[in-house]
Amino acid sequence: MIRKHGNGTEVPVVLADMSGGQAIDLPGIRGRMERLEFASGIVLYRMEYEALEDCSVQVQNSFSEPWIGSALHLQGRSELAYPDGKTFTLTPDSALLMRVDPSGSRFHLFKGQLIRHVGVASTLAPLQARFNGQLPERLSLFHDSAFGDFQLGQSFSPSPRLRQLASNLFDNHARGSTRLLKLEGIANLFLAEIIELFCEENDTEDRIIVWEKQALSDIIAHIERNLDGTLALAHMADMAGLSESRLDHLFRQKFQLSCAEYVRNERMNAANRWLQTGELPVREVAERVGYSHVSNFSRAYRTRFGETPARTLRRSAFSGR
Repeated sequence: MIRKHGNGTEVPVVLADMSGGQAIDLPGIRGRMERLEFASGIVLYRMEYEALEDCSVQVQNSFSEPWIGSALHLQGRSELAYPDGKTFTLTPDSALLMRVDPSGSRFHLFKGQLIRHVGVASTLAPLQARFNGQLPERLSLFHDSAFGDFQLGQSFSPSPRLRQLASNLFDNHARGSTRLLKLEGIANLFLAEIIELFCEENDTEDRIIVWEKQALSDIIAHIERNLDGTLALAHMADMAGLSESRLDHLFRQKFQLSCAEYVRNERMNAANRWLQTGELPVREVAERVGYSHVSNFSRAYRTRFGETPARTLRRSAFSGR
């Protein structure tokens, strides 16, 4: 059961069946969601909705034994608050691995945000069996406690592969007579990728010397100010006083992205923000983020967000009516 909280009162959510999902029909939110539970124990959540006003959605935990879940926004921004008060910001740049046993977590939604969300979860017993009876050491953080009041979340940067898998859950893989088989396969790959990222994550900041940290910070600021420029690795490495390979390595250490991937990511995020305002045509947005050909921009945007820039623009225009 999901409930919207506004002005201190609870309003029950009205759910109606839709092809491939359920409508979210309540004041302040419009969209659709789908929950699929597979025989393997994997549970997939797909959500696509628009916040018509600032509001909160309370979610009820459907598990009754220790579990682990993952979450990633392909598009948009929201905040997740646990019952104990801890909060996490969900964006395309922040993946979340979590276990929250009590019900009562809340998604705080912000007016005008278009959200595309993917979540994959599993109880720990069948997941442990898939690891030949022994979970990875870092994953034991979520395991060493009986079911009840346990609440833990760990956020980190998603990899390009994780984003691509999330995007695949919304494209043609989610259609056709074999859709459930495809979705289960992609959901398994998504959970495996996010677990691997989490288990291999290291504190890389301590391995970057002070002057390199400042150089990297300066290059990041330069990228933000010059999204419409060429932003070639060779030029930025020269600006930073680093070799191309070292600068690229620093980006991989800090963001799990190459320098080129980071630039592309920042361009796509900026494009998404401009498109959501509904004030600029696709061609102008493409130029503002360094693309001279709209077709190349559209292809990169769809890979990043799972929809064309034209569709984002249309939805933004519709929400502004």
